[in-house]
Formats: sequence, structure tokens, C-alpha cells
Amino acid sequence: MKELVISKVINKLGVIYLNRPEKLNALNFEMIIKIREFLEKWEDDNNIRAVLFDSLSEKAFCAGGDLKDLYNNYINNDSCQKKDEFFATEFELDKYIASYKKPIISNWRGIVMGGGLGLSINSDYIICHDSVNWAMPETGLGFVPDVGVGKFISKLPRALGHYVGLLGRSLEASDLIKYNFAHVYINSEDYEKIIEKLFEFSEIYEGEELIEKLKIYGEKYNLPLKETFVDKNFDKIEKYFNKDSLEEIYKVLEENLEDEFAREIYYDLKSRSQFMLAVQFEKYFHGKNLTYHETVDLDLKVLNHSVDLGEMHEGVRSKVIEKDYQPKWSARSLEDVDMDQVKNLLGIEKTYKERKNI
Repeated sequence: MKELVISKVINKLGVIYLNRPEKLNALNFEMIIKIREFLEKWEDDNNIRAVLFDSLSEKAFCAGGDLKDLYNNYINNDSCQKKDEFFATEFELDKYIASYKKPIISNWRGIVMGGGLGLSINSDYIICHDSVNWAMPETGLGFVPDVGVGKFISKLPRALGHYVGLLGRSLEASDLIKYNFAHVYINSEDYEKIIEKLFEFSEIYEGEELIEKLKIYGEKYNLPLKETFVDKNFDKIEKYFNKDSLEEIYKVLEENLEDEFAREIYYDLKSRSQFMLAVQFEKYFHGKNLTYHETVDLDLKVLNHSVDLGEMHEGVRSKVIEKDYQPKWSARSLEDVDMDQVKNLLGIEKTYKERKNI
């Protein structure tokens, strides 16, 4: 049976390779358990000075959780007693990684989404290839950006944070460098040179010194930033998303339907879970005051609510399983969303707009 997660020790570097290329390294329960085992074994091993997360697929670092597996074994499985077992275990792994004693380096190439970000976004050094497609598309699946990534989305400028969080739109390599989500932006052909040097450094240095040496060396391969889709459309993103409420975003989009950019976004938002859009809008502001661990705990609470509400079932069923793209969300429109329920879920007394107008 093929190993879906492979570990190697090279010099004094522990390397974890995700090895499920046919599924774009989508994570299942077995992989999460295996990753934790390797990390725990290495954490107190004096022969291991750092850890590298890598992929054996050129197309993806990790596309997130295996949604078909989740649907069949958990969400749509009436005999399953612990429907949150996968997520609870995954989220505990993410918190463990965020507090890991040794430096972690991650290699972002191709698709980097969902659970893949949970594994790697807290890394001490993130190498970003030109091919990166970084996104958190959860609102279309009936929940919100999770695995603690909301903490990072909340650091983005308001309009861009809503654009990324509500719509799940991709960020490119240059965006990730510009907004401090990654450390170095390289051509893929230069990756082996950097990693060979990392293997060499791991024999000599440890802790912060190892990362500093790697950062200095990596600079020689750092590419100049390119103009991205976000750059080209930043003024429009500001115009449509720099608002105090989701209602205001809808209103300005509806007033500008002659603009193709606004029209496409308007109908995209309408197709998503309105309840989860409302949660994500408020979570952007609330998340500014949370630690990473608190964010992950809130993510699990929101996710369990999504399962109880049937949102995740509908999102995954309609987009991944049956592919009819006709989800039957709990709220047909934003007007149908119970904002008291949203506030209670997030543990806030007032919405952002209510707080601002006091």
C-alpha cells in the first residue's frame, strides 16, 4: 500500500513529503495522524534541528481536506458518532505545529488551499513558487475559511480581506510576498539549490540562526514582484468591499452591475451560503483580536454549527459529490439570515456596524 506521507531525515533536517498526487495531496485522517507522529518523534530528537514540509506533486502542495472522504465517512454518514473527529484532529495538529519547538520550512508550489495552509502558514520560512494558487474557498462549500487562516485574512487591508474571505479568490505569489504570507518568491528550477543549502545549514546551525542563514541565502533567488490580478483590480476591490456591512457590499455591487467585475462577484456571492457569508464578514473584524489558537477553536465551533445546520452537507454535495451546483442553503437570501445567531456563534454582542455607530 502506498505511503501517503513519507518522512526522511537528511543531515539534521526532518522532511515530510505529502504523497497523494492523484488527489492533489488532499488530506485524509490517516495522513493527519501520520504527520503528527513524525513531528512528535522529531520534536525532542537532538539529531533533528528543523522540519521541511514538501510535496511529491508538481501540481500541488496540498488542496486541503479530502472533501469526498469527509462527506462519505463523516458528514453524510448517519452511523458516524463523531462527525467532527476529522476536523478536531486536524485542528489540534495545526495548533501543535504553530507552537512547535523547532523551525519549520514549507514549500508552496501549485495549489495551496484549506488544510494545506493549516499545516504550513505558521512556518518560520515559506518558499513560494510562481505557480502558487493560494485560496480559501470555503464559503462556497457551506462554511468559512478555517484552520486558523482567518487570523491571517484579518491582517489584510479591509477590502482585500473581505474579497479573499467572502469569495475565496486566489492570491498569487507576488501577493503572498507583498502581504507577508510567504518569505521568498522563486523560480521552481531554483528550489533544489535552496534546499541543498538548507541541508548543509542544518548540519551547522539550529533555531533562529538556521532560519536567518536560510533567509539571507534565499534572497539571491528572490524574484521581483509581478503585477497580479489583485493589483490590477485593487481600486475596484476597494470600491466594492471597503464597507461596514455585507448589506452595503451587496448594495454597491447591485448599483454597478454594468461593470463586469461587479456583476460576476454579485452573482457569485448570491450563490454562496448567506449565513456563512455573514459569519465570515463579522469574523474578519472579530479575528483581529484573537490569537491563532483562539481562531482555530472558533473555526471548529463554526464548522460544527455548519454541519448541524446542514450547510456543509449541501455545499459539498452540490459542488463535489453530485455536482448539480444547486445547494439548498438554510437562508435563501441575506435578509433571511438571523444575525443574532451569527453573533452568538462568534461570541460577539454587536456587529461591526453596530459597534461603529455607538
